[in-house]
This record gives sequence, C-alpha cells and structure tokens, in this order.
Amino acid sequence: MTQNTKALIGAAMGKIKCDLLLENANLVNVLSGRIEENVSIAIKAGTILGVGTVYEADKRLDLGGKYVYPGLIDSHIHLESTKLSVFEAAKLMLRFGTTTVISDPHEITNVAGVEGLRFQMRAAAANPYVNVFFTIPSCVPALADPNIESFASHLDAAALEDFLGREDVVGLGEMMNLPGVLMGDSDVLQKIMSYRAAGLAIDGHAPLLSGRALNAYICAGVASDHESSQRAEAQEKLDRGMHIMIREGSSERNLDELLPVVNEFNAMRMSFASDDLDPADMAARGHINHMLKRAVAAGVSPIRALQMATISPALYYKISHKVGAIFPGAQADLVVANDLIDFEPLVVLHKGEVLYRNDEYASVAAPKYESLRSCMNVVFPSAQSLAVPRVEGAEYRAISMIEGQILTQEYRFVPDSRTQFVQPKDEDDVAKIVVFERHKGSGSYGIGFVHGFGIKSGAIASSVAHDSHNLIVVGTNDEDILAAAKRLTALGGGQLALCKDEFCEMPLPIAGLMSNVSAEELIAQEHKIHEFCKNKLKISLERPFAAISFLSLPVIPQLRVTDKGLFGIAPGGYPQKLALYVEESC
Repeated sequence: MTQNTKALIGAAMGKIKCDLLLENANLVNVLSGRIEENVSIAIKAGTILGVGTVYEADKRLDLGGKYVYPGLIDSHIHLESTKLSVFEAAKLMLRFGTTTVISDPHEITNVAGVEGLRFQMRAAAANPYVNVFFTIPSCVPALADPNIESFASHLDAAALEDFLGREDVVGLGEMMNLPGVLMGDSDVLQKIMSYRAAGLAIDGHAPLLSGRALNAYICAGVASDHESSQRAEAQEKLDRGMHIMIREGSSERNLDELLPVVNEFNAMRMSFASDDLDPADMAARGHINHMLKRAVAAGVSPIRALQMATISPALYYKISHKVGAIFPGAQADLVVANDLIDFEPLVVLHKGEVLYRNDEYASVAAPKYESLRSCMNVVFPSAQSLAVPRVEGAEYRAISMIEGQILTQEYRFVPDSRTQFVQPKDEDDVAKIVVFERHKGSGSYGIGFVHGFGIKSGAIASSVAHDSHNLIVVGTNDEDILAAAKRLTALGGGQLALCKDEFCEMPLPIAGLMSNVSAEELIAQEHKIHEFCKNKLKISLERPFAAISFLSLPVIPQLRVTDKGLFGIAPGGYPQKLALYVEESC
C-alpha cells in the first residue's frame, strides 16, 4: 500500500505520465457547490491524480466543455430485486451513470442463509461495472416468529459479527424488526451495538413511525430511513437526526411527495434510493439519473440534487475518501453529460476505465462464478381446501392496494349471498390471495383477499415475496391458483401468469429470485408477461408482480397475508392475527 501511495504521489507531482487526461471539462464540484469551467482531470491506475493542472498523458480525451460529475450512488438497493445477476444489474446501472450501490442482500439471505449472502458477495466482487458495498441483513427473517410466517433462514447477532471488518461492509442492513427494537429484544440490540461499535452505519425501516416510538428507535442507534411516504413523516425523521433516503422503485414511489422537503440546509442529510427496481422500469426510465432529472424539474438546484446522489450517501456510509466526489486520491468514477437537466450519460468511467461511451459498452468478459441452488419445496393442499366457507351476515376483509406504494389499507366486502363459499362480487374488484410455504415442504399455507388488482380471470404467481419469499399467488378461482402454484414450483421458481390453461412464464432459477439470462432477455420476458397480465387477465395495476411481492411482508402497515394467515400491522406494532371476516354485530 505504501509503495502504491508513493507512486501516486510521484505521478501527481508530474514525474510519471498519467494514463488518461480529460481536458476542457466543466467539473461539477459537489464538495464546494460550484462548477469549475474548462479544467483537466488526470487519472492514473484508476485514481484521480489531479484537477485543474495539465499533465502529460498516454491518452487524452477532449470533452469540449461538457459537464463531468461523480459517478452516482444508489444509497439503498436489494440487487436481487432486479431479478438479474449482479453482473447484468451492474452493467445496466452503469449505462445510467451509477458507479456505486449500497446493497442489502437480505432477499437472497432469507432464502439461502449465509450461503446466499456469500454467493452475492462473491458475485459483487467479480463484477467490473460498479462498486458494491454491503449492509449486512439485520432481520433474517423479518421477525423470526414462526407463528407469523414460515421462514428458511435465521441469522442471529453472532452470525452477523462474522462479517465485521470486511472492506466491502459499510453498515447493518435495514432494521425491520421495529417491535424487537422498541421492546428491547437482546439479540436485536446486540446486532445494532456490535455494528455501531465498529463505526458502521445502522440503516432503518420505519414506515409511518412517529413520536415517542420514533425517538426510541433512534435512541437505539438507528440512523437512516428509506420508508417515508409522507412529507410530514420525512420531515419529523429528518428533524430527529435521521438520514433520509428518498425512494423511487417499481412499486415504492415516494419521490414526488418528498422532494418539497429538500432545501439548501438539509440536502446533505438526504440521498436517493431505488430499493426494489424491476429491470424493465430501469431500462425505460433510468436509475438514479432519473431521480436527478425529476428533482431538477421540480425545482431542486442541479448541484444540490447531485450532492444527494453522490457525496451525501458517501459521507453517511463513510466511503467519501474513495467515492462521491472528484478530488485527488478519489477513485476515478466519472460521468460525462451534455447538461444538468436530463442527466443522460455520454461517457461513464469506472476505476478510470471508459466502460460506456456513446451508447456502447467497452468489451468486458462476464465473470464466472458458481451457481446457487434453487429452493422450491412445496406440498400443496387440494383445491377444495382453499375454499373459504361463507359466514352469513359477515363482512370480509381484503388487503387494498395503493398504486405506487407498498402501504396497504383495509377494504371490506360482502360476498355473494347465493354461494356456500366466499365469492366476491365483480363490482368489488376482490381476488383471492394464497401464500404457500416453499422452503421446507411443511404444507403450510395462508389465505386472504386482495382488492384493487383488477384481475378478471386466471392467476399470477411469484416466488419473489418479501422477505421470506414463500410462494404467493393471486387469482380469481381456486383451481387456477393451485395450477399456477404447481407450475411455478415445477419451473424452479420465478413469476408466471395463467389464463385458461395458457401460461406466460419468467423463470428465476437462482434461489427463485434471480435469472441467469442477460438483462435484455429478462426485460423482454418482463414486457411479455406484463402484456399478458394486461390483455388476458385484465389486471389494472401497472406492475402487478412488484405489487404482489410485498403483500406477505408482515412489517409494513396495514394488512398482510403470510402462510400463517391474515395479519394487521400498526406502525411500530407487532402483527396481530385477524379473522378473514367481521361479523355484522361488530
């Protein structure tokens, strides 16, 4: 390390030629908040040597006054939620100027335990496109209560301590177990304390948390939140010292609501995150650059927005010595763009290499790494067992979807009184939802109802169901629900839609979460299955698979269904088992 530093110092002094000199750049300085015009940027061995001084170079690139800003940072993402391998996800992100992601791999860890976590870490280290830093999953499973849901893996505090000291680990992943924190659970608090003692970030997950409960959560050491969906909620958390991540994913869209909270005083305490983002959405609209474009259009100054996308998350995660700004000694992760309005990259450099230029990628060989087992071990009931007997005079609860949000509400409906079993009326827009345990072959399953899908026939099924990732199915009748679930199990996991014996499938053979095909191929599959859902099943939700994937997560208000049944969740509260119906007298 000392010899490398000495060599860089010598190169910075001009004693050695640099590898690449970017000339005539309008440098966006997120440290000083100004634009330096027509400067040069010297790069050697993947590191920025100097700014503003002309160096001798083996290669020169005249930027002609175009803007150069630091590579963008996604402050919170689950890479598995792209359904792509790390290599393919990173390649797609790079095209939009993202060169660093903070990944919480709790999806694959929930399915495959420490084996899955290490698999994802090896894949990340082998990818040539982006820096992947990790927050180690804090809640595998979300609540660790077998009465709430069945789960495949369980990581206690001792297991998490094995990952301390790694250079790629920057924090503890989102602390979803709010009840555990607020009730002082020893194992939960030990996780926080051990990572806090190591000087690492403690990420939060606190939808709608407020008042004393929020104070207690922050007192425990939790320092950030990406779940704010309301302005007052984000403002309160910001006022109490939290770092706020404004999220814009596929089914979690909070950007427009939260942007008015941003001002010149708090921007450095805020950042952008995608959390869970389908590749088709990313390809269509972009990644963090899409959020920059929307922020600037909403009135946030370009430099302030760029600070939120670069130096702010770098400071929060204590990696600003390496990434997040353009300065001597920083890693040469740079984006070249025509303007600070659209943020469309013309050139993207990662570690000093031009990996994307004028719509073309540099030739990079895909790394080889071992595969990971799938896990689809399901024992199915009969179709007759899924029928719900109708109780005379009772209203039935349904999980009501909110477009663009993962929060839900309760909807009540009165089923058709002419049938023995619960049959929703067409005008209620209610379908049945069933969650099957898929890891250990227990035969456990839970039934509920969902409102707002707009599904008119058939069923959709997914082995992506946060966070325990049991098999989840929404359908109009029990036979189709069971047929879709059985077909998906035989497929080895993935997502599919069924309509009148016709299937449209998207296999996800890596733990039932990720594909082994290219981004282009998976995006084509996504478009095909979404069109099938829209045209054949008449589903009205824009992203039905993104929406369905959160309906079994028992730490988000208000209603969820797991393989153990229907649960109600209050902000910060413990899930409460609910009956499917409410008698008229109540």
